[in-house]
Amino acid sequence: MILILDSNVLIDFLTKREPFYEESSKVFLMGVFGDSDNYLSVPMLTDTQYILAKDHGSQDAQRLIEENLRYLKLAGTSADDACWCLQQRWDDFEDCLVARCAENIKADYIVTRDKSGFKNSLVPPITPAELIALMESRGKTYQVVETSC
Repeated sequence: MILILDSNVLIDFLTKREPFYEESSKVFLMGVFGDSDNYLSVPMLTDTQYILAKDHGSQDAQRLIEENLRYLKLAGTSADDACWCLQQRWDDFEDCLVARCAENIKADYIVTRDKSGFKNSLVPPITPAELIALMESRGKTYQVVETSC
């Protein structure tokens, strides 16, 4: 299964933001165990780094992202993609770029907490909870185990 993650899911995971951390962790575990190929759009990295840097500083924010890229793949956008997205006039330009990246990589789903941002997407949006339920219906379950290290 090919997934592209919206920035809210990535930030929920990286910052352990409650009450969304457990579900976002399970989405990441799917990628770690090879049950999905989890992608991020390259433009999402700048937004994520900016948000993380507010609490962690720029260097630590970059390190945190880099450490997690071993379980994530990056989907780029071209100048043509950006121009196409500008012509679409979505309310949220970043969501349009994510949707375009999802099309380019032939993703099965865009994993997001805000499905309304992707109402015009050709790739269907799915919440982390919906994705977890789908995987459970296929016999796959994921447990988040916190360590003290």
